[in-house]
Amino acid sequence: MNILFDIRYYILYPSFFAPIILPGLIFTSILLLTTIWFERKAAARVQMRVGPYYASKRLGGYLQLVADALKFVFSEVIVPDGVNPTLFALTPVLVVAMSFLPLAVIPVSVIPPSGSIFSIYFHDFYDPNVGLGVLVGLFTQYNMLLILAIESIYPAMIILMAWSTNNRFAIVGAVRESYLSVSYDVLLLMSTISMALEYHTLDLVKIVQSGVPGILANPLAAVTFFIAMIIGSARFPFDIAEADTELVLGPATEYSGLLFVLTMAGSYVGNFVYALVFTDMFLWGWYPLSGFPGALLTVIKASILVFFSVFLRSVYGRYRLDQALRGSWKYIFPLAVASMFLGLVVGYLWIQ
Repeated sequence: MNILFDIRYYILYPSFFAPIILPGLIFTSILLLTTIWFERKAAARVQMRVGPYYASKRLGGYLQLVADALKFVFSEVIVPDGVNPTLFALTPVLVVAMSFLPLAVIPVSVIPPSGSIFSIYFHDFYDPNVGLGVLVGLFTQYNMLLILAIESIYPAMIILMAWSTNNRFAIVGAVRESYLSVSYDVLLLMSTISMALEYHTLDLVKIVQSGVPGILANPLAAVTFFIAMIIGSARFPFDIAEADTELVLGPATEYSGLLFVLTMAGSYVGNFVYALVFTDMFLWGWYPLSGFPGALLTVIKASILVFFSVFLRSVYGRYRLDQALRGSWKYIFPLAVASMFLGLVVGYLWIQ
């Protein structure tokens, strides 16, 4: 009995449960396969293509993704001549690590003092801003800033990965990523600051528990953040750094086997991270639920947002780099500035 209690205690402990189980490594890995499957099937349906059909026909070809993943994992990893083998193998791991790391600080639910399987951790993860515990791997009242700080490292890892391959197509992809990061990082920061000004906090938990969904309080910030999220996670029509028709696969050109899987996973995981933040800031997060049901509600909302993001591949062509930069600075940046003024006004007159 004591063993079962110990197992339950450690598995449900938020510092383990949130980063590893939900919405952590296990759930995100399953969602990654499902998202790629949905992206293929949606594009095939819209563009009237067949796609994988006879492999697990009753499951819609889902097992084809599992077969592809296993094939890549067990394929030979080819290291090009003239590169540092250690750095070449390490950079895809760093890319995925920087993608997963924000999951440890994104709150996905609150913990009531009683009535939940997480209630025994109420005092360990207590948030004085809302008077409740928080279901999160690492609790901090400044999680909005910490998430943005961690995500800002991701483009640097992409550039390092491209540089370590010593490939001209990869270098061009890295240059494109650096240009794009200058545009979407500013949009993410400004839309987040506008919400912080509006709700008088840097704590996502307080924003959710305020009872006022951010998409109603500041729709301009929601639009700005969503567009920046699409650019930052390289979803269509902003799949510019990885343009396969021009750059083979951009920064990931020289990678094969398991290392290629890691490079491919980075952008999808990053998209899910942005979707979780968007859900908390603008889609009311877990409210009005709490505990495990609240966490499920949060990841369901974020997953729907991820599916919508990858669906854009089916209906949009790829922008040129100059078009993406012009759109970011000429049209979306003024929208971000307007969202900050709206946040100041609404925060002063309405949300206290």
